[in-house]
Amino acid sequence: MKKVAIFGAGIAGLTVAHELSRKGYEVDVYESNPDAGGFFRSAIRPEDKNTPSEYSWHGFGPWYHNAYEILKQIPFDGDSSVYDRSLSRPISYGVVPDIVPKAFNEKYVFSSRFEMHSLERVRWGWLMLKTWTANRRSNEDYALRNASEAWKPVLSTRAWKTWRSVFGPWIGSDWTRVSLHHVGLFFRKNIFIGRKHYHQADEEGESWAQGSRWLLMRGPSSDFWFKKWVKHLQNSGVTFHWETPLKELLYDGKTISGAVLSSGKTVTADKYVLAVNPFAAAKIISKNSQLEKLDQLKLFRPLIADGPHTQVSFQIAFSEEVSLTRPRSAYVLSDTEFDITLFAQEQVWGEDYHLGKNVKSLWTGTICAGTVPGRIYGLPVEKCTKAQFIKEIKAQIFDCEGLNYLIKQANGGRELKDFKIERIQVWHEWNFSPEGIEPKQPKWVTSYNTQPYIPTQSTPMENLILAGAHTKTDADIWSIEGAVESGRRAAKIIDPSVKVINGYKPMLLRAVATVDDLIFRARLPHVLDLILAGATLSLIVFLVLRLFA
Repeated sequence: MKKVAIFGAGIAGLTVAHELSRKGYEVDVYESNPDAGGFFRSAIRPEDKNTPSEYSWHGFGPWYHNAYEILKQIPFDGDSSVYDRSLSRPISYGVVPDIVPKAFNEKYVFSSRFEMHSLERVRWGWLMLKTWTANRRSNEDYALRNASEAWKPVLSTRAWKTWRSVFGPWIGSDWTRVSLHHVGLFFRKNIFIGRKHYHQADEEGESWAQGSRWLLMRGPSSDFWFKKWVKHLQNSGVTFHWETPLKELLYDGKTISGAVLSSGKTVTADKYVLAVNPFAAAKIISKNSQLEKLDQLKLFRPLIADGPHTQVSFQIAFSEEVSLTRPRSAYVLSDTEFDITLFAQEQVWGEDYHLGKNVKSLWTGTICAGTVPGRIYGLPVEKCTKAQFIKEIKAQIFDCEGLNYLIKQANGGRELKDFKIERIQVWHEWNFSPEGIEPKQPKWVTSYNTQPYIPTQSTPMENLILAGAHTKTDADIWSIEGAVESGRRAAKIIDPSVKVINGYKPMLLRAVATVDDLIFRARLPHVLDLILAGATLSLIVFLVLRLFA
């Protein structure tokens, strides 16, 4: 039996512990927080009158194959798994503008047209298709290009602003930072999923297949996932050490000889798994100048050069029920400066779940654009005080005529302002000060500056392994699936029998991408552009010959 020390009890670290404990390894997990879950945690605090809050708004995509397999292995109760009991039925995404156009209705909101006319959709789709049919070009060129700027020349201003607004809530990144590669990759994965996931019948209806739709959890993530997972791992022999941050890794010139905790205690093991966020990892690695120079580990400094992603979640608690036009619907407010997404939690948490004192409807909101100035104070989220932040999000939400139109439709003509707000709370770990907003733990996301610096799970030291959605995965996007896959890949380095599910890409797209690799090496335009140019030239020659025949 080998002893493994895992630092970090987020999704990646828990996945490593899950896989290795099944194989009979002795596993210890060290976590700086008092609980598990990392950036997926939830909280129910007396200070918030027991109103549940989430670190961020989360969804489970159709391509989360490794994540779903893990969920199926975690007991929820004596009869079912977390997969069976914790996942909701599919949700709907609506893109809602501030100003209501003439053709505005529910179908308009929940369509995927992004306010594009036909020609725009062709130009938009052509660029998307080019990302799908590229390998090296996408990783080495498109990954360094801002997605918003790449689509801007082919779309009208209205369509462009609507399209970029979905980058935050869907891809999980600020639209000012996400790359063309990652946007294309996300939508390809969402369309070509490779396999369907089947779910049991429940109180809402018969059994069903997920297809390309997204799901949420039926309750706060810590209660419905992480507490169940930790209990299962403890029953499997895993030992957890809470509030024990890693301070330094000891390096003898060949391997890691120990790990020093913030308490001063030194931990020894056969294998060490560094599954903390990349900002913490960079700080730990920097304690040893020799480690900083090693392959993979030297990537962390440029990997975090963009700084943390300011994605702030908040809850609006209403003292009366606010109805919506369709069940399980999330609204992307496309004209909000902070790129706000809203979801009514009671739509998936169930009528019997406690939403907090005097709360009948609980909206969870997430802002994804942290660097764009707000409409009241002209300050980005990163520079707001807490009072300014709350006033900004209220203005941006209540000024949205599209959202108000839907609320009036669903509530007999009552507007959003007619419903009493019991309280507004912000995730408690954000620290607001005159110098700006700071998180207790900085959050990293993929951007157009990070692709060249993403490390592998393996390092030059055979007993040090990396894990986290910031490491190389087939998912290739900072996501729940990326975290689980990275954990499985890290565990596989220690025990080759661990299974990892690769993503799916249709054979035709792979074949065209292989041809484009050769063309890219010759520094020529994309293969699709060459084909289009050739077809256009042939048509012109044909018409000229017909004209003079």
